[in-house]
Amino acid sequence: MKKFLIDGIAIFIGILASFSVENYREDIEEKSILNDSVITLGEEISNNVEYTKEHLTQVKNIEYVTKYIVDNFYTLKVEDLHSIHNNNPFLHSFDIDGKIKYIKQYNDRDLLVFFYAWLAWEPENIFFQSMLNSGALLKIKNQKLRREIESIYTRQEERVNGMAIVTRNNGTPAMEWFTEKEDLYKSDILLKDIFYKHRDQKLKNIMKKKSGTLKNRIIDLENYLQSLQNVVKLISTEYKKLE
Repeated sequence: MKKFLIDGIAIFIGILASFSVENYREDIEEKSILNDSVITLGEEISNNVEYTKEHLTQVKNIEYVTKYIVDNFYTLKVEDLHSIHNNNPFLHSFDIDGKIKYIKQYNDRDLLVFFYAWLAWEPENIFFQSMLNSGALLKIKNQKLRREIESIYTRQEERVNGMAIVTRNNGTPAMEWFTEKEDLYKSDILLKDIFYKHRDQKLKNIMKKKSGTLKNRIIDLENYLQSLQNVVKLISTEYKKLE
């Protein structure tokens, strides 16, 4: 009887040990998966750091050109804009490798872009959405890091994107101004000739308003960029150094 009792206890202890080992293994595996997920998210955020730096430079260049238009409105020559843009570019396309290729050859219709330019805001967020939908984001124990991640992907990105849309909306009246003046003619006319003949305080006021919006947009982008860099630093410190 005593032997049966000892054997029973041994079996029970063995089962408990087995459960403990399995739970330990699962815990290690879960932590490893979370670690890899956070590192991948950090890589996405690092990509957004580089994207934001380039985007910020482009927006600053739009603001520089816009301010130049305002400050030299009644003496401005279209060729001046081409020269300024060559050194402070924002008009661009993408090559077959997806790299930015700045435009430095112009046609008459490009004049409209100098007045309207706003630039869409398109950072990466696929992996963040994946972690959010799977619940993995809530498993990050560092509350400061989790709050920072949530903030940059929600409140701050919404703010930056909102300012991009405001810039677009502020530039739309400039397009309408050119269209209205162009429709006054019964034959083709160059946009630069329309500008030279019809530039007025209305168009200047439109550009002044846009310039003010761009200044605020730059501040928001700079703050957002700093937040991104802070999160990358937190991830690299707690999880793994990001290369």
